[in-house]
Amino acid sequence: MNLGTGRMVGGLVGAVVALIVLLGSAACRAADAPKVNAVATIFSYYDALRTIGGGDVNSVIILPPGQSPHEFEPTVKDKALVERAGLIVKNGLNIDRWIDKLRAGNAAAIVVDMGDVLQQRGIQPLQTEETSVTDVKPGAKKEEEDTSAGNPHIWLDPRVQAMAAEAIRDALIKLDGVHKEGYTQRATAYLAQLQQLDKDFQNATSHFKQKNFIGFHSAYAYLARRYGLTQVASIEELPGEGPTLAQTVNIIKLIQKDRIKVIFTENAFPAKATDMIVRETGVTTGVLQPLETYDDLKQTYMGLMRENLESLKKALE
Repeated sequence: MNLGTGRMVGGLVGAVVALIVLLGSAACRAADAPKVNAVATIFSYYDALRTIGGGDVNSVIILPPGQSPHEFEPTVKDKALVERAGLIVKNGLNIDRWIDKLRAGNAAAIVVDMGDVLQQRGIQPLQTEETSVTDVKPGAKKEEEDTSAGNPHIWLDPRVQAMAAEAIRDALIKLDGVHKEGYTQRATAYLAQLQQLDKDFQNATSHFKQKNFIGFHSAYAYLARRYGLTQVASIEELPGEGPTLAQTVNIIKLIQKDRIKVIFTENAFPAKATDMIVRETGVTTGVLQPLETYDDLKQTYMGLMRENLESLKKALE
């Protein structure tokens, strides 16, 4: 080996060693980087957060199993979790405004507010347009859910869930650029699943002969709008209330008048609330999951939404 060749080989070896050192240093930095603490208020967003974050994020859902965000009362432990969070994912539109008090002492956190995300994209929230079956007398006062910002159940449209996934991905990259590649890859896979879910809903619902249904509460307006369906009324108009006898009678009249074929209950509520309606009308029943509540963290957004699709197909196809 002549001197020139030796120098060339030595230079190559040096470059390889330098590259190995550089890669090793980067790997060490990634391994040593502290995990992002992130919290979500609604199950659907928690599912996106834990999937995209993977093992690089400490993902927590504030809402316990079986609890509704409409009626949830946070604890001191919840406040401590939120105050440590680098990322907070909320729905907005007044359904989870309790998170705002919990994060009052955490001004540094990035907040993904899906109500704001929709507004930034020029999408207006729906107003509840179902037929009223409430038996409130003129002049009577009744405590109502604050829907002044619009119907909050936006996550039941898979396109909104995709917007949430994109916003979560971008926020995690901003907080933790070291794991950008992992966040990007997991988000891409999650978004592909959502796209397929949306296609499957479109293909199935396009063949439905019946388009109208009654839901347990006013959760399904966005799902219905996306796929050309109509939720014409709710069994329970206000969270945790009803139906009263008068409301039940009004629902029976509505079913008979508009020839409604199906009403949907939810796993979180007793089906006996609809017994009289079924007896009087012979209407078919099914189950739709609103995904604002959940039974087990092993459940997923994709799995629950596919259960909803099968329920719709069975009842309306």
